[in-house]
Amino acid sequence: MSNLRQIIPINLTMLIVLTAVGCGATSPAATPTPENTPSPTMTPTLTNTPLPTATPAFELPQTPPLPPPAMEGSIDVGGRHWLDYQCFGEGTPAVIVEAAAGDKPTLTSSWNAVILGVFASTRICIYDRTDMDTSQEVAENLHVLLGKIPVPEPYILVAHSLGGWHARVFAHLYPDDVAGMILVDTSLLYPDSIIALATAYPTYSPNEAAGITKSRLSAAEIPTIMMPSLDGLDMRTSNEQVRQAGSFGDIPLVVICHTPGPMEFPGLDPVSQEQLAALVIKVIANQATLSSRGIFKVAATHDHFISEYQPQIIIDAIIQMVKEIRNQ
Repeated sequence: MSNLRQIIPINLTMLIVLTAVGCGATSPAATPTPENTPSPTMTPTLTNTPLPTATPAFELPQTPPLPPPAMEGSIDVGGRHWLDYQCFGEGTPAVIVEAAAGDKPTLTSSWNAVILGVFASTRICIYDRTDMDTSQEVAENLHVLLGKIPVPEPYILVAHSLGGWHARVFAHLYPDDVAGMILVDTSLLYPDSIIALATAYPTYSPNEAAGITKSRLSAAEIPTIMMPSLDGLDMRTSNEQVRQAGSFGDIPLVVICHTPGPMEFPGLDPVSQEQLAALVIKVIANQATLSSRGIFKVAATHDHFISEYQPQIIIDAIIQMVKEIRNQ
């Protein structure tokens, strides 16, 4: 575990995967897959695909102010929990945003650019979560909220970072309410993502980049890698709820991730950084297999908040999905 302090992940999406990279073994031996643990299927279309030239995130692009919401309010979803929401535009299918951990999009500008690009085409709603114990509770509260406001199902769920866990559980609990899904830099499952990363390493070569050798994972280390605690969630219970939720069948699915940048692999040589970025992208891309209609895209930004730094890739995915669903 001595390498943990050398590689510190800078965003929530790849926290588990990059912590795994940071905990890599120094042994060059090939990495076995732990017994009785299925390894996720890798996405073959990424082989030899060059990473996009990403834009470093230093300054936020300027975004015009939002128009007045078509509707907004605060809804009692039971007990001490009230959810603030705003909806913009008209039309179906409505887009429901499930934000990242700690993000309250009615108070921040994190989704403003996407809202401005979408609301003329269909309704788009944002809401602020309160701390819940599990992803299932988050999903149940969202379902109550949507049942109390005039936004007819089925919806397109657009989920960012840890919000992807809640959206996946929502789709499992209420499959008839979900017409499509867009996962934006969403958090991966433990230990599946770590096992997938470990098995994605190339076969050891004495001529390989030193950083690859240093960060290669061993099966013995995988159980020692811990999940972070976010939003007050019981992470292990929520992780298992997402695992049990399974796949989405054949609904439209778009998976988007940022381009991992050098800041996420500090102290490593450029060749190792590029190879590790490609491995991480390969693991994240596997989420596209959650639907038989899943596709994967890589945003040309190093920033986790793609909705702010490259919103157009999300806007285009939403508008295309709206057209697909309307034409079904």
